[in-house]
Amino acid sequence: MNLKLVVLFFLVLIFPLFCNFTSIAEVDLLALGDHFSKLENYDAAITEYKRFLFFHPDDMRAAGVYQKIGLTYRTQGLLQETILAMRNAVLHASDEKAKSEYQLELAVTLIASQNYDLARLELIKVTIRNPSGPLSRRAHFLQVVANIYQFRWQEAHESLQNYTTDEMLDNLFNHAINLPRKSPRGAKVLSAIFPGAGQVYAGNWRGGVNALALNGTLGFVTVDSVLDKHYVYAVLWTYFFFSRYYMGNLHQAGKAVDEFNEDTSRRAADNILKRLQEIVETQAK
Repeated sequence: MNLKLVVLFFLVLIFPLFCNFTSIAEVDLLALGDHFSKLENYDAAITEYKRFLFFHPDDMRAAGVYQKIGLTYRTQGLLQETILAMRNAVLHASDEKAKSEYQLELAVTLIASQNYDLARLELIKVTIRNPSGPLSRRAHFLQVVANIYQFRWQEAHESLQNYTTDEMLDNLFNHAINLPRKSPRGAKVLSAIFPGAGQVYAGNWRGGVNALALNGTLGFVTVDSVLDKHYVYAVLWTYFFFSRYYMGNLHQAGKAVDEFNEDTSRRAADNILKRLQEIVETQAK
């Protein structure tokens, strides 16, 4: 009798919880997630999308839900979470068109996160699948964008010639291809001869002056110690200070040139992409 009472008491406690669990599963979680997304309550939207996947892991809409999660993360600027969700969307996609669409969005996110090689890999997968016209054109266009960001000027220019001919764009590419580049090795040689000269060669005057002042001061102290016959101090200054900052001066000279070349190429890429955007906007009108 006591056992029956215990079982009855247990069922009375569990049954409401079970009913509540069932009611949650029956709610239109996707519509609720979309509603929260429109309200820009992105955390709540993602929670509802994930709740749907928890209750319906094998649903044919799972790929689309993963894509919704990815796009919501991207709206928040959470690119790594976006990439993971979009990879799941590609994995769960049941048809080739949807898979291509998801891979294109994944490529856009990878480009935004500066994972250009991974983006190009996804785009190659799309082009191998030979999708419909609009998807194929977008894949090729994104390949051009990835090449531009990687400063692959020749490849990007050749690909674009199949889609548009624009004299200004051609001039921008020719300028990018013939960009003057400075030599990191030359900068290090200059700074080895005269500390700070390599930084000045790279256009970093402030760094050059700092390197000259610091190394000049340490060099003076070292030489002064030798002249005063304080040889132990001279050795200590040379070993622990002067040699360290002198080698650091060489490293900073090479780094300054790398930054100069990077900035120069980045400006050229920005100008090309700006012109491309203008062309696309004109064609869309």
